[in-house]
Amino acid sequence: MREDAHLLAAVAHEDQAALATLYQRHGGLLYSLLVRLLENEMEAQEVMQDTFVHIWRNAHTFDPALSSPRAWMIMIARGRALDRLRARSRRTARNAAYESEMEAVKSDDTTGASHAEHGELTTACSAALKQLPEPQGRALHLAFFRGWTHEEIAAELGEPLGTIKARIRRGLLALRQALKDHHG
Repeated sequence: MREDAHLLAAVAHEDQAALATLYQRHGGLLYSLLVRLLENEMEAQEVMQDTFVHIWRNAHTFDPALSSPRAWMIMIARGRALDRLRARSRRTARNAAYESEMEAVKSDDTTGASHAEHGELTTACSAALKQLPEPQGRALHLAFFRGWTHEEIAAELGEPLGTIKARIRRGLLALRQALKDHHG
């Protein structure tokens, strides 16, 4: 425990070797905790990285009078995992709300004329989406039909955030151009 406190003090002074030693000593424990909490190895790996970045940036806040180094690192990992679980829960709720909204739209009583217009627009939108390059179409689908944030899409697709934002913007511009004749 004392050695871990010294390692954290060294990390606070930007000692990369000390961080590597902490990782070697406690990485297995933290990773197994994260896998158990998240039930997803990919997410556990991401949260593990976030945990050690947090330790690197905040080692100066560690107080040995308040907790042991191991307990401090476990609490950081646990907090990061809980943040991820809350985000997952919000995403699931958004998807459920979207599905419910889509069902309400489908079952909405409309007049024959508005139903026909709606069908025409739906067909035009679907055709326009299919004309987009696959990466743009996928990014738009995840953003607008699934309700995911740009950050969530970037994480899911393993792409840089700027790339995702550019794909969505270009895709929206292409859709606008393709649908300009259907704009009422």
